[in-house]
This record gives sequence, C-alpha cells and structure tokens, in this order.
Amino acid sequence: MSASRSLIRLLGLAVSASLVPSALAAAPAQALVAGAPGAAPHATATGAIPIAGASLPGDSIPTARRLLSPDDYARFESMGPVAFSPDARWVRASVSRFDDDGEIRLLPVDGGEARVFPKATGADFAEGGRWAAVVTGPGIEERRRLQENRTPVRTDLVLVDLAAGEAADERLPEIQSYAFSPDGRWILLRRYAPPNGDRDSRGVDVLVRELATGAVTNFGNVAESAWADEGALLAMVVDARGRAGNGVRVFDPATGSLRTLRSEEARFQGLTWRDESRDLALFRVDPDTLRGDTVHTVLAWRDVARSGATVALLEGAHHLQGSRLRTTDMRGLRWSDDGSRLFFAVQTREPVEGDDEPAEDAADDPVDDPDAVGDPDDPDAGPAPAPGPRRPGGEGGAARGGNGPDSIPGVEIWHARDVDPVPQQRLRASQERRRSSLASWSLSGDPVVLGGDGPGEDITLLSGERHALVFDDEPWGAERMFGPIYRDAHVVDVATGVRTPVRERVEFYQQASPSGRYLLFFEGDQYHIHDLERGASRVLTEGIDAVFTNEQVDVVVPQKPPYGNGGWTENDEYVLLYDRYDIWRVRPDGSGAERLTQGAEDEVRHRLVRLDTDQDAWPRNGPWTVALYGEWTKESGWGELRPGRGVERLVYGDRGHSRLALSDDGRRTLWMSQRYDDPPTLHVGDARLGGARDLDRVNAFVDDEFLWGRSELLDFENTWGVPLQATLHYPANFEPGQRYPMVVYHYERMSQGLHNWVNPSDRNAYNTTAYTQNGYFVLQPDIVYRPRDPGRSAMATFDPALDAALATGHIDPERVGIMGHSWGGYQTTFAVTQTDRFAAAVAGAPLTNLISMYLSFYWNSGGTDARIFEISQGRMEVPWWEDYESYVANSPVHHIQSMNTPFLMAFGTEDGAVEFNQGVEFYNAARRAGKDFVLLVYEGENHSLARRPNQVDYHRRSMEWFD
Repeated sequence: MSASRSLIRLLGLAVSASLVPSALAAAPAQALVAGAPGAAPHATATGAIPIAGASLPGDSIPTARRLLSPDDYARFESMGPVAFSPDARWVRASVSRFDDDGEIRLLPVDGGEARVFPKATGADFAEGGRWAAVVTGPGIEERRRLQENRTPVRTDLVLVDLAAGEAADERLPEIQSYAFSPDGRWILLRRYAPPNGDRDSRGVDVLVRELATGAVTNFGNVAESAWADEGALLAMVVDARGRAGNGVRVFDPATGSLRTLRSEEARFQGLTWRDESRDLALFRVDPDTLRGDTVHTVLAWRDVARSGATVALLEGAHHLQGSRLRTTDMRGLRWSDDGSRLFFAVQTREPVEGDDEPAEDAADDPVDDPDAVGDPDDPDAGPAPAPGPRRPGGEGGAARGGNGPDSIPGVEIWHARDVDPVPQQRLRASQERRRSSLASWSLSGDPVVLGGDGPGEDITLLSGERHALVFDDEPWGAERMFGPIYRDAHVVDVATGVRTPVRERVEFYQQASPSGRYLLFFEGDQYHIHDLERGASRVLTEGIDAVFTNEQVDVVVPQKPPYGNGGWTENDEYVLLYDRYDIWRVRPDGSGAERLTQGAEDEVRHRLVRLDTDQDAWPRNGPWTVALYGEWTKESGWGELRPGRGVERLVYGDRGHSRLALSDDGRRTLWMSQRYDDPPTLHVGDARLGGARDLDRVNAFVDDEFLWGRSELLDFENTWGVPLQATLHYPANFEPGQRYPMVVYHYERMSQGLHNWVNPSDRNAYNTTAYTQNGYFVLQPDIVYRPRDPGRSAMATFDPALDAALATGHIDPERVGIMGHSWGGYQTTFAVTQTDRFAAAVAGAPLTNLISMYLSFYWNSGGTDARIFEISQGRMEVPWWEDYESYVANSPVHHIQSMNTPFLMAFGTEDGAVEFNQGVEFYNAARRAGKDFVLLVYEGENHSLARRPNQVDYHRRSMEWFD
C-alpha cells in the first residue's frame, strides 16, 4: 500500500469513527491480524474478511449472554477506598464508573439494605458510628457543562442518621467541607465564599451543628478551623475584611463558651493541635519591610482550656542568627510528643526578585520527583506530568545586561560539568525557592536551627525527637551525574543543634528503630546498624545464612537494593528483615538471628502487614499478620505468625487478595478478592478472617449478561534456560476446537497480574478485556535481562513464550500480533526487526535508537537519559562509545531493513520521557526502506495520552490495525 493510501485509510477511520465501535462489537471473531494469509494488508473492521471456520459471536453458544460493545463500558465499576465505621457495623465503599457517575455505598455488616448515594464523591463516619456524612455533587456531564461555562462546581452534604433510616437523611446545600468532632457529637460545616465576596478576606461562614438535636451555632469570617483531639474544642482563625477583628478563637460547643486567644489586625494561619492534648500553635504572618518578604511569628498555648492560659511567642525575625533567618510556614508546625518543643521551618532572609508574592505563597507546584530517572511511565498509569521547557529562557543561568528588555540576551549557559543540567535546574527552581532549615523551639529561649537547607540536604526528625537525621548528597555530586545517588548521613541534637557524622556514601537507608536509637543501612550486600547512644556502627547480618540482596532486580548497578524489612519489635529488641521468601529477626547487636517463617520450602513469599496504623512496633511474641504470595502458583492470602511457632494460614487460595483492614475494636476484618473472570468482591470476617461472608461485589451484572474470558498460567524457559511464566487470557467467546488470533502485550515481569480483574476501556489502547471481548487471546510473558542486551533479552522470551501459547492448540500461528508502550514499545519495535512471527505490531512511545536516546533528556524530570541507560531500565552499564556494538545491536532503527511486519506507532509531540524524535527517526528510516509503517502523531501530548478524544482514537486505531 502506498503512503498516500495508508494516510487516507487512517483519515477515513477518523471520519467514520462513530461506526467503529459497533463494527468491532459485531464481528470480533472475524478479526484478521494484518498480514495474515488471505487478508488485505490493512483490512478494516468494517470490511474484515472472515476466515473459513471462524466462529461468530453467539455461534454454538447456548446462552443469552453476549459480548460487550463499547457502549457497555460506562457501566463498569471500580472499587475505591473502603473503611469500617467506628463501631464496625457499617462499611463505607467508594465506587467509580468508567466515564460515568460514581456512588458511595454504606454497607451494613450484619445484614440489611445497603444505603447507596448516587453522584457522591466522599463520605466519613462520626465517632460512635451512628452518623455519616456523604459529599454529593453534579454528575460528570453537568460538571463538564459547568466547567465549560466557567461556573463554580459546588457540592452538597447529606447528613445520615444510620440508626433512623433513609427518611431521616438531610441534604445540606453548598457545603465546601466538613469535619466531625473527635467525640462524634458535633459536625463543623464550612460554606462557600459568596461569588462576589471580598477577595482580601479568606473567611467564610461556618456552622457547628449538634448531631443529636440539630442545634446550630453560626460563625462568620472563619478562614481556618480545627478540632482538638481531646474533647470537642474547636479552634478558629478569623480573617475579616480590612483585618478588623482578626484573631484566634476557641469554641466549646458543650458549654457554648467562646474565648478569644489573640486579636489584632494581622493574618493568622496554620492551626496545629498537639495530639491527645489541648495545646495549640499557629503562625502570625508579618510583613518583612526590610527584606521585602514575610516572616512568620509562632504563637503557642499550653492547655487552652485552662483559665489564664498564656501565649508563648517567637517573633519571626528575632533570635535567629542575628536576624539573618526568617521563620516560614514551609514545613508547617509540629509539636513534640511531650509538648515541650515546636518544630518549624526557617529560611535565609532574602528579597524575592521580580516576585510580587511571598516565596512561601508561590503558585509553582513542586515537580513530583525531579530525581526520577528510572523506568519510563507505566502505560496503564495516568497522564504524565507536562514536560519542562525545552528552549532556553526563564530561570536558571540566563545572562542579563543592558538597560532595557531589548538589551537582555535570551541565553542559558549549559556547562558540561554541571552536576544538575539546566533543564533540571529549571524544573527545580520553585523547590529551591522553598528550601528551608528545620528549627526546634523549646517555647522558652532561642530556637535551634537543625539544618536541611543546604543545596543537597534533607532532614527528618527521628522517633523520640531527641535527634534529627540529615542527608547531604552535595559531596557526591560528580557520582550522581551518571551513577547512583549517594548521601552522607549526620545526626543533629535537637536541643543543641550539634551535628555528628554517622555514615558516608549511603545509598540505601532503611529506617530508624521506634525509640530513634538505631539507624539501619544496607551496603555491600549486608545490613549495617548505627547505635546513636554509643556512637558506633557494626555489620548486622554478617554470618547469617541468608541473602538479603534482591537478586531479582536485573538492572546493572554496583549495589542492588535489599528485599526490605518489616520494622522492629517493642523496645528495639529485634529488627525484622526479609529475604526472598522469609522473615528474619535479629537483635541490634547481631545476635539471635532466627528465620521465623518457612517460605523458601514451598517458594511462598512472607511479608508483614501492619493493620494497626498507630502501632510503631510489633509485640514481642505476636501474633503478627503476614501477607502470603506463591511465586510460581500466584496463590495469595494472609496468615498469622507467632515467633517460634510458625505461620498459620488464615485465607489462602487461587485468587488475588488485597486491602486487608481491621476494625477499630479489633474484632472484624475486611478484605477484597478477585480473579480475571470474577469481579472484585468485598469480604468481612472475624479478627482471624474466619466466618467470612461476601459484603459487596462490583460488576455483578456480568454473570447474567456478558460472556467473559479467563486466564491461565503458562510455564516456559527462555532461550538461556531461565524458568519463566506468562499469563494467557482467553477470548470471551472461546469454544474448544476453534483457533483464534492472539496479541502479545509485555513490559518486564507480567505474570503477577494473573488474577487481576480488568475493566474494559476504550481509553487504553492495550486493554486486555477489550481484546478478549473482540475475540483475541492475550499473552503477557515475563522477561528477564542480561547486561548490555535489553532487546535480545526480550527476544529470548518471545519465541519460547509464543511456543508455549501455541502448544495449547487454540491459537492460529498466522494471526499473532504484538503491542507495548514505552519500554514495552521498545521491545515491540525491536522484535519486528528480528522476527517475522508477528503478523502486525502496535507500539506507543518506543525507544528506537539507543544512541540518540542516550544523548537526550528525560524532560519530565529534567535529567539526562544517560542515567537510564547506565544504571536503570536501559541496562547498558556503560556509555555508547565504550560498547558501540551492543548499542547498535539493540537499537531497532539499525535493523529497519529486516522489518517485514506491518507496524503502527504512536507518539505525543511533547513526550517528556521518550523523545518524540525517536518516532521521527524510525519513521524516516522506514520511509526510506519502503516499509509498511504508520506513525500517529498526537499534538501536545506527553508520554501517555491525556486527552480523552486522543485516548479513544488511539485505542480504536490500534484495534483496527490488528483487525
């Protein structure tokens, strides 16, 4: 087919897009993989040519059930967050739907009718469990209409008396937010600001309502509010027009008393109660006329309910290294556990050049992970962040000069010795403006600056709050340019600010013990422990007959990470460490090492599960809950571990198990299970998961209405003899004796998804259920890698995995396609240049030329792609000039002349993970070589398509390409 005819075909699909869904639904079993014998090279779904003997939907299937059409997708449900009520008599479940309105379900644990609230987005229970509040709002279509008209979207609140029944529900209109009092007797309701209200005031109306009586107390001009943990004291910040009457007030709804703790024409913010106390602190924001910024004065009260409680006050620019520093709200406020100290941020007092707003109020959002240079985005994840600016300009190195705008050169200076390249500096600029030190204040005397504001510093308070831990990567800047990120560790005395070195060149810090005395590190394939009390370090695991290094990680790095740890037992007696299958306990002095589980014997992984989130240490003798996972069987569940007595399996079987939760009283448990052919189900049981019964099940309509596929596990060895597995998903209309087309979808390891239920979607081009409903098998194999050979490592899996699937006798070897995104897209692109076993291929955002990709940027983070190749997913270990042959051998574009497979590729022009030019290079090579190749270009899109029309378009074109 000519290039012009190929373009016309694709344009024709866009014109007749409304016809595609019904066409695909009407004849899924007629699907012809492009290039199959007897098929036109690009037969469309509307003109698919049946293969002799292929079954049509409904043929010989004695059931009223049918295959899905895209019109059915909106019905499918996903189970969101679930939680017990405080009395464990109800369960709150959030249910969303594909491109349709979701709902909140309140499920009675002991039987009865569920309470369902359409178009609801959130809910919570009051203490005691009698009352619930449910947030409702406009549906999806109405929300879109409001947003298009730039009309505010507002929510209502439904107040639910669970003891009284549905008739007692009360809808409260236009409630912005709410909060139950800790004792469950009152609810705070925050109204929206008037549409044309005073923008200088942050205050709105709030109502404090007694749940039992409905009595309401109204307050105006409230900017912030917070309930104390003890009793039901409510602290409020008043922020009125012109700041007249501004201040801090405390309301006791039980007595009706309202006290003013502070009143002045100032702005207050950051209300912070100490846990389980009546101690309160907040900031007063003051102008810093000397520096053209703001400073934050800290105000603190001990026991505000006590008559005559006085304020401790720390002026924002006083007592801080001769006023060189200012107090800010960048870290908020934190009380010490005993109430003797407050922790907050301080920053160098500098004018903010060219910025009308205070630095801490800057609108720039921090980049999610500016150091992230690892795997390209998971193709099933949400939209990637927008890429950083690619042209010189803005911040970070622009030279300035002259007397006017026209005389300022638009230049950035990029030096090859920059530790952080300019694109990364640019993305980090807002974070750097917010960099601050942590300070400790004893409520009397001067604060102590602990650190954390250095260019490469990060600071964390340790448990016990006697020390803070500071990591500094600045000394290892040259190493982290292209290698692992190392940091030096220091501890700081909270009372004095004295800093003491602990360990150099740290890559894997694990955690501190519950008391804060011990620090756990991993280095040289061994755990190391540092005792802060003695100021000494030792190797913890030397001599233990176990491997704690995660050897399944096959990236090429000097030190692989550990399997991890499960925390500590009470009183810092033991640290709990993981190997591949088991849990070990070891004393901090290295003695008493003991394997507590027997997972290695049957290759079942054991990991601790902390159900009580307030528990910071495990009871010495258990019982402890452990998650169980069969590495080769994919069975899963939970057990109960008692040290010295082994594990008793409580729930374990051939399903996916997740979301185990414990009620507040410790008497009931809640969990979810699923299979690919059985939708997610919520179960409730006793404390040991006994007496289990089903509480709710999403997508239950599937059983009666739709045909559905199933999944099975295949075992095979790659061409190197490594045992591996793959999941094989069957077509929904499968009948023994028929042969069907198949697509291979891959990334790295995939078989762990054997039991995952997959909702259908036309916004994901690689959706497993969409393909099985269209008459395809879907094969998802595991891939392992050798250094400097990623493409050929994938090929070492593809051939034997295909042979294992074909050995079932259900798959037509002439109708096998392959697809993948990002790294999976790379492997797809490489595969079609190495073999003719695939009749068609689809790849999204693939790497195509490892050398040019090595020399590009990961624009979403600003880092260079060189690190990906040397220490991460690329697995090339060295730069391309040190092993040119391996880079070329594993680059698809260098083998374009061998490609005979019809190939569809998609790219966003603003891809910030894999350069758009990777697609352009392959396109130009394929065009010159006269190959059957089409490139879909989505203007303005990043690594994963974000706009719904583009998502649907790519899904349909991909399916059409295979059909």
